[in-house]
Amino acid sequence: GEILRAAREAQGLHLAVLAASLKVAQRKLELIESNRHDELADATFARALALSMCRALKIDAEPVLARLPQPAGQRLEQIS
Repeated sequence: GEILRAAREAQGLHLAVLAASLKVAQRKLELIESNRHDELADATFARALALSMCRALKIDAEPVLARLPQPAGQRLEQIS
């Protein structure tokens, strides 16, 4: 969350403007930026929203996604 907030503030972008461009409620972005992912629908949604924020802010998503919880459930194995 801190990475996203810092990038957004460095660009002088208000949270409401980012929310409007992503077509998502500002409250959801506030939850991501304040690391309150547990208040969002689930980990998959939180990760997708964070990825969208990274793309909109034109920053590398890897460090952001590395700090977010992994989705619960089983993962598909790689098939050769």
